[in-house]
Amino acid sequence: MAKFVKFKISNGTTLAAGGNYARDVLVNIDDIENVADAVNGGVYTAIVTLKGIVGLEAGHANGATVPAGTIGGRILTLTVSTSATAAVNPTAITVSGNMPSQAIMRAMTANPGGVAASAQLGLDGGGVRPADDQMYWSSAVFSSDNTL
Repeated sequence: MAKFVKFKISNGTTLAAGGNYARDVLVNIDDIENVADAVNGGVYTAIVTLKGIVGLEAGHANGATVPAGTIGGRILTLTVSTSATAAVNPTAITVSGNMPSQAIMRAMTANPGGVAASAQLGLDGGGVRPADDQMYWSSAVFSSDNTL
């Protein structure tokens, strides 16, 4: 089993423009606690909850990022597109095995013989070539959440 899951982020944003530019994102498999899909207004995302906590109670030397008395977790939100250079929402995915979370689960259980296994997305819609489109990871955003 690989030690890392690799997400190849494909979009038209250059490094010079900053923000969420095209790159590879590696996540330690041991840090992944949960993987879920979300669909909001046609935008498909995979939500990866990472182990560990962030934030400290008010008054701690490192400051507070979540309300006192609560804990927060790290979240990786991966957005899906059918374009390697732009944000284009996939057609409704009707094959459960093609959901973004399943690409991550396959990478986590793969035995590639290396250090990293790529989470490669399938086709949108019914998953039939050439009628349906290849999906890509178009953004990767790390955040903290205190509602875990």
